[in-house]
Amino acid sequence: MPPLENLPEIIIASIWDVRIGVPVAVVYGLRPFMALGIATASSAATVLPFLIILRGLLLASARYFPGVRNLLLRMTRRHRSTIERYGYIGILVSVALPLPGTGPWVGAITAVVLDLDFVKSAMTLALGIILAGLISLGIAEGVTSLIPFFG
Repeated sequence: MPPLENLPEIIIASIWDVRIGVPVAVVYGLRPFMALGIATASSAATVLPFLIILRGLLLASARYFPGVRNLLLRMTRRHRSTIERYGYIGILVSVALPLPGTGPWVGAITAVVLDLDFVKSAMTLALGIILAGLISLGIAEGVTSLIPFFG
């Protein structure tokens, strides 16, 4: 059993983004698939409830604070054409690809603003988080395998 004294740091990094949590867990010495499991579970456990809360807040704020909806529309404008063209696959790609301005939080906001089906959006976000974790795991393992050559 690997030491888990750094578990809070790994969970906090994973809540921010699984693409940060997986490399942090690997650097702290967790086995690859344990790192992937902890990071994806932490990320999904926070993003999916955020989807529910955001949906409720958006419905409530549309009546009392119309500027909130306009702000969210401006935040997701860059991803809107991709999502509208490709649907849930667009959200999946937006969540899974390790690029700036993408990730599960942006995917959740986009799904809510575009008023997509909750269950399909949640499944797409979860799958995107897993794919992002696998990509990050591959990159982290590749980089850490090169350390002996430079040390």
